[in-house]
Amino acid sequence: MIKQWPIFILLLALISCGTEQPPNPFDIGTGEPIDTANLTGFAALHEKFLEPRCANPACHDGTFEPDFRTVEGSYNTLVYHPVVKNDANGTFEYRVVPGDVNQSWLINRLMTANDTLGRMPLYAEPLTWDEIKEFSNWIMAGAPDARGNLPIEPNEVPRFEWYVAFSGDMDWNNTRIDNNRDAWEFPFPAAVDDTVRLVFRMNDDMTEPSSFPNVKVWLSDNDDYNNTVSYNANYLTGSYWNLMFLPNTFNVGDTNYFYLEFTDGTHNVMAPEFDSPWWYKDHCSFYIE
Repeated sequence: MIKQWPIFILLLALISCGTEQPPNPFDIGTGEPIDTANLTGFAALHEKFLEPRCANPACHDGTFEPDFRTVEGSYNTLVYHPVVKNDANGTFEYRVVPGDVNQSWLINRLMTANDTLGRMPLYAEPLTWDEIKEFSNWIMAGAPDARGNLPIEPNEVPRFEWYVAFSGDMDWNNTRIDNNRDAWEFPFPAAVDDTVRLVFRMNDDMTEPSSFPNVKVWLSDNDDYNNTVSYNANYLTGSYWNLMFLPNTFNVGDTNYFYLEFTDGTHNVMAPEFDSPWWYKDHCSFYIE
């Protein structure tokens, strides 16, 4: 028996190492102290429900998101945090949407009768209506953090998705000219006596493209975008803006490059950018024939 002790101790050490959870990447806060003697709001929700009833081994203890080990980690993996396991219709975008319990996935998971999703907490007594109401009241109050600070709604950088070019009128079957190029990464041809219409598709998570201010198209005779001339684009419909210009203002045989510049009021976008790869810049170019 004495000789077996080292093996037993080694096994205990291995088991202990295997159950150690990694650091919590969401445990990030402002550094302001939390009044632990008088917990209210989200700090109280964490102490009463999230940590003791949800941060259990092999569950929300860092094994799965949300991570309920700490107040900060809990908040940062709930408020405006994308849903991973959604319902069949993909109804929910965020786990908690401040001010909206109907769009908050957390409330749905605390109340659902769907056995496939499972009512949270899975391995403990379900929350009572009064307990769920504590979460609902917190959400309807704007989902402030443990210090009472209200969250800021995320705002993604708007996206330039693609463009097409037409000869005059916008007829997808008969007047499109950007698909007359030799390959995607080559310039498209434009006749010198034609009228070219560039149509750009853009999108954003919060701002409708129709509300983008001051959308510009810059044209240059080189891919370093020197000697550029700017044109104001016009809103077309939906996610589309367009620009019409006369190729006869350029030299026959020259290749001309363009980039799009727009903003959602917070983020400025340039596409292509100065340091974009050559094939992207060549895709956004045309030559005069």
